[in-house]
Amino acid sequence: MALACAAAQGFGQVVKTELLNQQGATAPCTGIGPVAAPVAKKCVTLFQQAGFIASNQVGYSGLTISTTGSNDGAITAVDPQSPGASAGFKVGDTITAVGGKPVAPTPGMMAAKAVFGLRGDTLHLTLKRSGSAVSVSLVRAAQTAPAGPTTSGFMTEVKEMINWQNQFAPCIGMGPAAPAAIQYCYSHFKPFGFIRADQLGSTGFQIDLANKSKALITTVDPGSPASQAGIEPGDEIVAVEGQPLTASRGEAATEMLFGKTGDQLEVTIQRGKASSTIPLVLAAKAK
Repeated sequence: MALACAAAQGFGQVVKTELLNQQGATAPCTGIGPVAAPVAKKCVTLFQQAGFIASNQVGYSGLTISTTGSNDGAITAVDPQSPGASAGFKVGDTITAVGGKPVAPTPGMMAAKAVFGLRGDTLHLTLKRSGSAVSVSLVRAAQTAPAGPTTSGFMTEVKEMINWQNQFAPCIGMGPAAPAAIQYCYSHFKPFGFIRADQLGSTGFQIDLANKSKALITTVDPGSPASQAGIEPGDEIVAVEGQPLTASRGEAATEMLFGKTGDQLEVTIQRGKASSTIPLVLAAKAK
Protein backbone atom coordinates (compact mmCIF):
# COMPACT_ATOMS: atom_id res chain seq x y z
CA MET A 1 0.00 0.00 0.00
CA ALA A 2 1.50 3.31 -1.06
CA LEU A 3 2.22 6.18 1.31
CA ALA A 4 0.33 4.37 4.00
CA CYS A 5 0.85 3.03 7.46
CA ALA A 6 -0.89 -0.25 6.75
CA ALA A 7 -1.23 -3.42 8.76
CA ALA A 8 0.40 -6.35 6.99
CA GLN A 9 -2.41 -8.76 7.65
CA GLY A 10 -6.03 -8.68 8.72
CA PHE A 11 -9.16 -7.14 7.33
CA GLY A 12 -12.12 -5.36 8.78
CA GLN A 13 -11.67 -1.90 10.23
CA VAL A 14 -10.05 0.70 7.97
CA VAL A 15 -8.90 4.08 9.30
CA LYS A 16 -7.67 6.62 6.77
CA THR A 17 -6.58 10.25 7.02
CA GLU A 18 -5.31 12.28 4.06
CA LEU A 19 -2.73 14.99 4.69
CA LEU A 20 -1.34 17.80 2.52
CA ASN A 21 1.76 19.99 2.63
CA GLN A 22 2.33 23.51 1.35
CA GLN A 23 3.58 22.23 -2.02
CA GLY A 24 0.41 20.25 -2.63
CA ALA A 25 1.89 16.81 -1.94
CA THR A 26 -0.63 14.35 -0.50
CA ALA A 27 0.05 11.68 2.11
CA PRO A 28 -2.82 9.29 2.90
CA CYS A 29 -2.28 7.52 6.24
CA THR A 30 -4.16 4.23 6.38
CA GLY A 31 -4.53 1.57 9.05
CA ILE A 32 -6.21 -1.77 8.35
CA GLY A 33 -7.43 -4.47 10.67
CA PRO A 34 -7.19 -4.82 14.48
CA VAL A 35 -4.47 -2.15 14.84
CA ALA A 36 -5.99 0.28 12.31
CA ALA A 37 -6.43 3.23 14.67
CA PRO A 38 -2.98 3.28 16.34
CA VAL A 39 -1.20 2.61 13.05
CA ALA A 40 -2.98 5.48 11.27
CA LYS A 41 -2.42 7.77 14.27
CA LYS A 42 1.33 7.09 14.25
CA CYS A 43 1.46 7.84 10.54
CA VAL A 44 -0.42 11.13 11.00
CA THR A 45 1.91 12.19 13.82
CA LEU A 46 5.00 11.65 11.68
CA PHE A 47 3.64 13.61 8.73
CA GLN A 48 2.48 16.44 10.98
CA GLN A 49 6.03 16.67 12.34
CA ALA A 50 7.13 17.09 8.72
CA GLY A 51 4.76 20.03 8.09
CA PHE A 52 1.73 18.22 6.69
CA ILE A 53 -1.84 19.12 7.71
CA ALA A 54 -4.89 16.85 7.67
CA SER A 55 -6.88 17.81 4.57
CA ASN A 56 -10.02 18.52 6.64
CA GLN A 57 -8.03 21.03 8.73
CA VAL A 58 -6.43 23.02 5.89
CA GLY A 59 -7.42 26.65 6.04
CA TYR A 60 -8.81 28.65 3.12
CA SER A 61 -7.92 32.23 2.25
CA GLY A 62 -10.11 32.65 -0.83
CA LEU A 63 -7.30 34.38 -2.72
CA THR A 64 -6.15 33.34 -6.21
CA ILE A 65 -2.62 34.55 -6.93
CA SER A 66 -0.91 34.88 -10.31
CA THR A 67 2.37 33.02 -10.75
CA THR A 68 3.47 34.29 -14.16
CA GLY A 69 4.39 37.37 -16.14
CA SER A 70 4.08 40.95 -15.00
CA ASN A 71 1.23 39.98 -12.63
CA ASP A 72 3.40 37.50 -10.70
CA GLY A 73 2.34 37.76 -7.05
CA ALA A 74 -0.81 39.77 -7.79
CA ILE A 75 -4.24 38.69 -6.60
CA THR A 76 -6.37 37.82 -9.62
CA ALA A 77 -9.57 36.68 -7.84
CA VAL A 78 -11.14 36.94 -4.38
CA ASP A 79 -13.91 34.54 -3.33
CA PRO A 80 -16.77 36.84 -2.17
CA GLN A 81 -17.60 34.52 0.76
CA SER A 82 -14.01 34.03 1.91
CA PRO A 83 -11.81 35.38 4.71
CA GLY A 84 -9.85 37.25 2.04
CA ALA A 85 -12.93 39.22 1.01
CA SER A 86 -13.86 39.92 4.64
CA ALA A 87 -10.34 41.17 5.36
CA GLY A 88 -10.51 43.63 2.47
CA PHE A 89 -8.18 42.11 -0.13
CA LYS A 90 -8.90 43.25 -3.67
CA VAL A 91 -8.08 42.02 -7.17
CA GLY A 92 -4.88 43.75 -8.27
CA ASP A 93 -3.28 43.79 -4.82
CA THR A 94 0.26 42.42 -4.97
CA ILE A 95 1.41 40.31 -2.03
CA THR A 96 4.90 41.35 -0.97
CA ALA A 97 5.30 39.57 2.39
CA VAL A 98 3.59 37.07 4.69
CA GLY A 99 4.31 37.17 8.40
CA GLY A 100 6.97 39.79 7.74
CA LYS A 101 8.87 37.48 5.38
CA PRO A 102 9.19 38.69 1.76
CA VAL A 103 7.62 36.41 -0.83
CA ALA A 104 10.24 37.28 -3.47
CA PRO A 105 12.99 34.62 -3.25
CA THR A 106 16.49 36.09 -3.31
CA PRO A 107 18.93 35.01 -6.05
CA GLY A 108 20.78 33.06 -3.37
CA MET A 109 17.65 31.11 -2.47
CA MET A 110 16.99 30.37 -6.15
CA ALA A 111 20.55 29.11 -6.55
CA ALA A 112 20.39 26.97 -3.40
CA LYS A 113 17.24 25.27 -4.70
CA ALA A 114 18.73 24.78 -8.16
CA VAL A 115 22.00 23.16 -6.97
CA PHE A 116 20.26 20.79 -4.52
CA GLY A 117 20.35 17.13 -5.53
CA LEU A 118 21.68 13.61 -5.34
CA ARG A 119 25.21 12.56 -4.46
CA GLY A 120 27.13 11.28 -7.48
CA ASP A 121 25.22 13.44 -9.97
CA THR A 122 27.14 15.95 -12.08
CA LEU A 123 26.20 19.60 -11.66
CA HIS A 124 26.96 22.21 -14.33
CA LEU A 125 27.23 25.86 -13.27
CA THR A 126 27.79 29.14 -15.03
CA LEU A 127 29.62 31.61 -12.79
CA LYS A 128 30.57 35.24 -13.08
CA ARG A 129 34.11 36.01 -11.91
CA SER A 130 35.72 39.44 -12.33
CA GLY A 131 33.11 40.28 -14.95
CA SER A 132 33.75 37.17 -17.05
CA ALA A 133 31.62 34.02 -17.45
CA VAL A 134 33.17 30.78 -16.17
CA SER A 135 31.68 27.31 -16.74
CA VAL A 136 32.40 24.60 -14.15
CA SER A 137 31.20 21.07 -13.46
CA LEU A 138 31.33 19.11 -10.24
CA VAL A 139 30.07 15.79 -8.91
CA ARG A 140 28.14 16.08 -5.66
CA ALA A 141 29.75 14.28 -2.72
CA ALA A 142 27.91 12.43 0.03
CA GLN A 143 26.33 14.57 2.73
CA THR A 144 24.71 13.50 5.98
CA ALA A 145 21.16 14.82 6.16
CA PRO A 146 19.90 16.50 9.35
CA ALA A 147 17.72 14.35 11.56
CA GLY A 148 14.07 14.22 10.59
CA PRO A 149 10.95 12.65 12.10
CA THR A 150 11.54 9.03 13.06
CA THR A 151 9.71 6.27 14.84
CA SER A 152 10.20 2.68 15.90
CA GLY A 153 7.74 -0.07 16.49
CA PHE A 154 6.69 -3.58 15.66
CA MET A 155 7.07 -4.22 11.91
CA THR A 156 7.28 -0.47 11.19
CA GLU A 157 9.83 0.92 8.73
CA VAL A 158 10.42 4.65 8.21
CA LYS A 159 12.63 6.18 5.50
CA GLU A 160 13.03 9.93 5.12
CA MET A 161 12.99 12.19 2.09
CA ILE A 162 14.26 15.77 2.20
CA ASN A 163 14.08 18.91 0.04
CA TRP A 164 16.38 21.89 -0.38
CA GLN A 165 14.82 23.67 2.62
CA ASN A 166 15.49 20.66 4.89
CA GLN A 167 11.78 19.88 4.98
CA PHE A 168 11.02 16.18 5.43
CA ALA A 169 8.58 13.67 4.01
CA PRO A 170 8.62 10.41 5.99
CA CYS A 171 8.01 7.27 3.92
CA ILE A 172 6.34 4.67 6.10
CA GLY A 173 5.63 0.98 5.61
CA MET A 174 4.26 -1.81 7.77
CA GLY A 175 4.98 -5.53 7.62
CA PRO A 176 6.03 -7.52 4.53
CA ALA A 177 4.59 -4.87 2.19
CA ALA A 178 6.82 -2.12 3.67
CA PRO A 179 9.48 -2.09 0.90
CA ALA A 180 6.88 -1.68 -1.85
CA ALA A 181 5.08 1.07 0.07
CA ILE A 182 8.32 2.96 0.65
CA GLN A 183 9.41 2.70 -2.99
CA TYR A 184 6.03 4.10 -4.07
CA CYS A 185 6.43 6.89 -1.55
CA TYR A 186 9.83 7.79 -3.03
CA SER A 187 8.33 8.11 -6.51
CA HIS A 188 5.33 10.08 -5.18
CA PHE A 189 7.35 12.83 -3.49
CA LYS A 190 10.15 13.13 -6.08
CA PRO A 191 8.16 15.51 -8.35
CA PHE A 192 7.81 17.88 -5.39
CA GLY A 193 11.60 18.30 -5.11
CA PHE A 194 12.23 15.66 -2.42
CA ILE A 195 15.09 13.17 -2.58
CA ARG A 196 16.01 10.26 -0.32
CA ALA A 197 17.82 11.60 2.74
CA ASP A 198 20.37 8.79 2.50
CA GLN A 199 21.26 9.94 -1.04
CA LEU A 200 21.74 13.64 -0.25
CA GLY A 201 24.59 15.24 -2.19
CA SER A 202 26.91 18.11 -1.26
CA THR A 203 28.51 20.72 -3.52
CA GLY A 204 30.88 21.97 -0.81
CA PHE A 205 30.07 25.65 -1.20
CA GLN A 206 27.78 27.99 0.71
CA ILE A 207 25.60 30.72 -0.79
CA ASP A 208 24.55 34.08 0.65
CA LEU A 209 20.77 33.50 0.83
CA ALA A 210 20.03 37.06 2.00
CA ASN A 211 21.74 38.92 -0.85
CA LYS A 212 18.97 40.52 -2.92
CA SER A 213 21.07 41.36 -5.95
CA LYS A 214 23.04 38.20 -6.79
CA ALA A 215 23.71 34.56 -5.87
CA LEU A 216 27.12 34.96 -4.26
CA ILE A 217 29.27 32.04 -3.10
CA THR A 218 30.63 32.96 0.33
CA THR A 219 32.75 29.95 1.35
CA VAL A 220 34.18 26.83 -0.27
CA ASP A 221 35.08 23.80 1.84
CA PRO A 222 38.67 22.59 1.34
CA GLY A 223 38.83 19.29 -0.53
CA SER A 224 35.16 19.49 -1.54
CA PRO A 225 33.82 18.98 -5.07
CA ALA A 226 33.52 22.76 -5.41
CA SER A 227 37.14 23.28 -4.38
CA GLN A 228 38.35 20.60 -6.79
CA ALA A 229 36.33 22.23 -9.59
CA GLY A 230 38.08 25.56 -8.98
CA ILE A 231 35.11 27.43 -7.52
CA GLU A 232 36.18 30.38 -5.39
CA PRO A 233 34.55 32.57 -2.73
CA GLY A 234 33.15 35.63 -4.46
CA ASP A 235 32.02 33.74 -7.56
CA GLU A 236 28.47 34.58 -8.59
CA ILE A 237 26.12 31.85 -9.82
CA VAL A 238 24.20 33.08 -12.86
CA ALA A 239 22.87 29.79 -14.30
CA VAL A 240 22.48 26.13 -13.28
CA GLU A 241 22.33 23.44 -15.98
CA GLY A 242 22.20 26.27 -18.51
CA GLN A 243 19.06 27.79 -16.96
CA PRO A 244 19.09 31.32 -15.47
CA LEU A 245 17.95 31.67 -11.87
CA THR A 246 14.21 32.35 -11.81
CA ALA A 247 11.41 31.98 -9.28
CA SER A 248 7.76 32.93 -8.91
CA ARG A 249 6.63 35.33 -6.20
CA GLY A 250 3.09 34.06 -6.68
CA GLU A 251 4.06 30.45 -6.00
CA ALA A 252 6.01 31.52 -2.91
CA ALA A 253 3.05 33.57 -1.64
CA THR A 254 0.64 30.68 -2.19
CA GLU A 255 2.88 28.32 -0.21
CA MET A 256 3.30 30.84 2.61
CA LEU A 257 -0.49 31.20 2.94
CA PHE A 258 -0.78 27.46 3.66
CA GLY A 259 -1.99 26.71 7.20
CA LYS A 260 -4.69 25.29 9.43
CA THR A 261 -8.19 26.62 9.85
CA GLY A 262 -7.97 29.39 12.46
CA ASP A 263 -4.35 30.34 11.74
CA GLN A 264 -3.83 34.11 11.61
CA LEU A 265 -1.40 35.46 9.04
CA GLU A 266 -0.12 39.01 8.58
CA VAL A 267 -0.14 39.67 4.82
CA THR A 268 1.62 42.73 3.39
CA ILE A 269 0.31 44.01 0.08
CA GLN A 270 1.11 46.73 -2.43
CA ARG A 271 -1.98 48.56 -3.69
CA GLY A 272 -1.08 51.27 -6.13
CA LYS A 273 1.66 53.27 -4.43
CA ALA A 274 0.55 52.35 -0.93
CA SER A 275 1.72 49.40 1.18
CA SER A 276 -0.31 47.94 4.02
CA THR A 277 -0.44 44.87 6.23
CA ILE A 278 -3.74 43.04 6.60
CA PRO A 279 -4.51 40.30 9.18
CA LEU A 280 -5.98 37.21 7.53
CA VAL A 281 -7.58 34.38 9.50
CA LEU A 282 -7.82 31.13 7.51
CA ALA A 283 -11.21 29.44 7.55
CA ALA A 284 -12.69 26.15 6.40
CA LYS A 285 -13.68 26.22 2.74
CA ALA A 286 -17.43 26.25 2.25
CA LYS A 287 -18.71 23.10 0.56
